[in-house]
Amino acid sequence: SMIYILYGKDKSMVSMKLEAIKKRHSIQENVNVYDAQTDEISNVLQDLDAYSIFDDDKMIIVNNCTFLSSKNTTNYEVDPFLLRKDTEMILVLICPSDKLDTRKKKVKEISSCATLYSCLALDDKSQKFYVQDKLKEFGVKVDFKTLDWMTSRMGLDPMCIQNEIEKISIYSKNPTFEDVQNLLIVEPTNDIFKMVDAFFSQNGILLLAYYRNFRKLNMQPVAIVALLASQIRFLFQVRVLMDEGKAQATIAQELKANPYRVKLNMQKAMRFSSETLLYNLSLLADFDQQMKMGKIDKDDGFEYFCLNLMMNKG
Repeated sequence: SMIYILYGKDKSMVSMKLEAIKKRHSIQENVNVYDAQTDEISNVLQDLDAYSIFDDDKMIIVNNCTFLSSKNTTNYEVDPFLLRKDTEMILVLICPSDKLDTRKKKVKEISSCATLYSCLALDDKSQKFYVQDKLKEFGVKVDFKTLDWMTSRMGLDPMCIQNEIEKISIYSKNPTFEDVQNLLIVEPTNDIFKMVDAFFSQNGILLLAYYRNFRKLNMQPVAIVALLASQIRFLFQVRVLMDEGKAQATIAQELKANPYRVKLNMQKAMRFSSETLLYNLSLLADFDQQMKMGKIDKDDGFEYFCLNLMMNKG
């Protein structure tokens, strides 16, 4: 079948799968994109039916195909696509939902005659399998120690993971642990979120462990503190806008931030008042100032800062 169904909310994964489909069918130019929320289904069907023997291969992409999930927010139905299941064109239906509603007979039917691709966001568990799949795809062999080191530092963005593994594969198909350490650009965002949590729960030991991880990656103490402060500043901005009664979409718009990042920070910000966040920012600012003025040794200073944090736990 020439029908593909991509389901899941990870945009990075969706764009990678689309690229893979284009590559498989050697299509770059002849691509028409529709949106099931805003475009009439008749326009899509007309395009699907307008096949000419002289045409090069054509690909039709339909975004927001929620009619394949349990919550249909469109005027579309499955039937017209089922009637065209033997189409010569490449039809890609993209459904921004974690699963297709195969309890619906028609959805089950079209799923069985399409190629399905899951585009779910990675979590810590699925990330490891994804890294292993990509290593296999690029023909790269590493030992368990190297694999563990990679997965704990690669983050959860599928596109970044693929790019990093591709880069390693060009260098060597059998890289050593040292090769991987030197080649891999580490994704610090996972650790920085954990670091923010450790900071707020005043867990100095954990905070210091994450700090030392960053130092092993040759990150400067000033940069680590700046990264921590920028996360807390963002949390503070979210909290202030929440206090003003603003919704997630508005906050994302005002802060020009990814809606998913805003959602995660809104959940976190529930635990703190804007005063608490401001107070913690001022603690970091004082520490940053002392460090830059050379009043304290950077590494010893951070250890002292963590100890202080634990002693003032109340």
